[in-house]
Amino acid sequence: MTNLGAHDLTTMFFALAVLLGAAKLAGELIQKLGQPSILGEVSAGILLGPTVLGRCYPHSYTALFPSTGPVPITIETVITLGVVFFLLGAGLETRLGSLFRQGKRALLVSSFGFVFPFVIGFVVADLFPHFLGAELGVNPLIFALFVGTALSISALPVIAKILMDLDLLQTDFGAVVISSATLDDLVGWILFGVVLGMIEAGRSSGILRTIVLVVLFVLLTLTVGRWLIAKMIPFVEKHTSGRGAVLSFIFTLTLACAGFAEYAGIHAIFGAFIVAIAIGDSLNDALIKDLRQIVTNVFAPFFFAGIGLRIDFAANFHFGTILGLVAIACLGKVLGASWGARLSGMDPLSAWAVGFAMNARGAMEIVLSTLALRASLIGNRMFVALVVMALFTSLISATAIQELMKRNTSTRRHESSGGIGLASGH
Repeated sequence: MTNLGAHDLTTMFFALAVLLGAAKLAGELIQKLGQPSILGEVSAGILLGPTVLGRCYPHSYTALFPSTGPVPITIETVITLGVVFFLLGAGLETRLGSLFRQGKRALLVSSFGFVFPFVIGFVVADLFPHFLGAELGVNPLIFALFVGTALSISALPVIAKILMDLDLLQTDFGAVVISSATLDDLVGWILFGVVLGMIEAGRSSGILRTIVLVVLFVLLTLTVGRWLIAKMIPFVEKHTSGRGAVLSFIFTLTLACAGFAEYAGIHAIFGAFIVAIAIGDSLNDALIKDLRQIVTNVFAPFFFAGIGLRIDFAANFHFGTILGLVAIACLGKVLGASWGARLSGMDPLSAWAVGFAMNARGAMEIVLSTLALRASLIGNRMFVALVVMALFTSLISATAIQELMKRNTSTRRHESSGGIGLASGH
């Protein structure tokens, strides 16, 4: 076994310290301005990466973040753990119980909000693959499936944070949005898992094996696994040191399921996300808060800052690709989710607010794009466009929802029906 030398260890610890410290500082500063912390964390990585530090001070950049040897492998391992545990936190926000309670309303919003952008993205990617930055030699069907999936997925953690900040999370409006985003994310990540399986199958063999393993994993984890976890957590809490042991149990399950996902032929984060959904309903608010603190303040910043270390954003910034991607992403998601909301019985202004809420891509989009880049499905130009689109849609969502709900409240003062943004009839 090759050990890290003293110089390697020194470089690694300094690099991780700078990465985490800069990401958290930038995230806190951007939160003071009322924006999602991931905007600051990604910006910190861009400043430390080849875009700024590598361009202005190349020797300092290569000394802190070398491209060869054991140090980059170690940093990449920490970044991978960061994204795995970030998906654990995201999955804990996904409550299957709330999804079942919303029923028809959530199904309509989610279905239209998923199908519209998926179809638009698939068609545009199929007709203009090179405009969207498809790599040479990539299977056109797989690329089109990826773009459709990328434009369909929402960012549940970002949406929940926006609704919380606007004091809408515990309203009927918030319940509809969260339930719909939950279903979107669940379907989107399953589909993306299949897309990753198709890529790996093209390089080796066994697409049928991958699909079967993924389907069985999802079904068993969300049924029998969910039931067993609900029994195990109280048992662990009762017969051990308490909350600390439960946290260890949860992280152990997450790592094991991440390993199984890799074995099945898809990325580890899929396993983490699915098992987190199974865990979520069994945890009390205090435990979820503890997990969220660990994930969002330690693990997630490594991943989001690490994005900027890989790519020169200035060299790969293509305005036409970004503008086209943002346009079709917003058009498909806002129109689709809004139409579904109208069909479910919501008034026009609230339906538009639902559409803009579902349009927030944020962190989940960035995770998905990173995996596609690693799989050589997309190039640097498309990756940069997807990151910009994810951040842009997250930035405009809160402002749009707030304005629409203000107008709706003003309008409904003149009406006799009650409720926040929901039609009186069901």
